[in-house]
Amino acid sequence: MAIAVKVLVTGTHGQLAQSLKERSALTNDVEVVCLGRPDLDLEKPETVAKAVQRVAPDVVVNAAAYTAVDQAEDEPDVAYAINVTAVGCLAAASKAIGAPFIQISTDYVYDGCKV
Repeated sequence: MAIAVKVLVTGTHGQLAQSLKERSALTNDVEVVCLGRPDLDLEKPETVAKAVQRVAPDVVVNAAAYTAVDQAEDEPDVAYAINVTAVGCLAAASKAIGAPFIQISTDYVYDGCKV
């Protein structure tokens, strides 16, 4: 059976990326490609579009983020580049190839109570 869906997941070592990769191994019709540094470096948003184009996924899932909340206060530019600028680049690159973009968040960041 041929691959039906190719999913690009940002991040390679996080729990979500690892879980998606493990689950995809249980089926023959979903391929999960996990990308992280140096191939896709969210701290360097200029790497994003090339990585997305190279993989040519059907769906893009952003499972990577700058999550060191206390350290982000000391590195606001880095946190902003990863959690804002790179996310916009991922969304734009996904749109350019016609792939849906899924942004993952936690209730620590967005609890869903406010719209």
